[in-house]
Amino acid sequence: MTSTDNHAGKVPTVPGRWVVLGMIGFGLVATGIIWGYWKLRLAPFLPLQKAIMREFPASYPHVEGGRPKGGPPLLRIVIQVDFVPTENDERVPKIVARIIALAKANLNLAEYEDFELHLVHYVPEKAPERLTIKRKISALE
Repeated sequence: MTSTDNHAGKVPTVPGRWVVLGMIGFGLVATGIIWGYWKLRLAPFLPLQKAIMREFPASYPHVEGGRPKGGPPLLRIVIQVDFVPTENDERVPKIVARIIALAKANLNLAEYEDFELHLVHYVPEKAPERLTIKRKISALE
């Protein structure tokens, strides 16, 4: 018998301990990358998001900004409301005015050209009802 005969038919394996440690390490690295990405992406909007949350507690605000492909810089705010939002509703202009005031107080709006506010009402087992308000930053009150 030669030394090659001893290893014939054996497949090289990795001990289970190293597989488990590798999986834990991969999980930690992936979690760190996701946390860092979201921290860098959402950190500039956190003060505005917190201010909206204080003003409208059940709104679950989501604020993001940036430049859509081929478009001007955009500030987009999505909030949940407890009524069906329509343009004729008297609550809508008050909410819009307050959100704009909070945005002016918490962000540098000069970085953006367009402003979008999405008022969303979620109805169980139905499609959400939404109203989108679009304005130019230069035209904000």
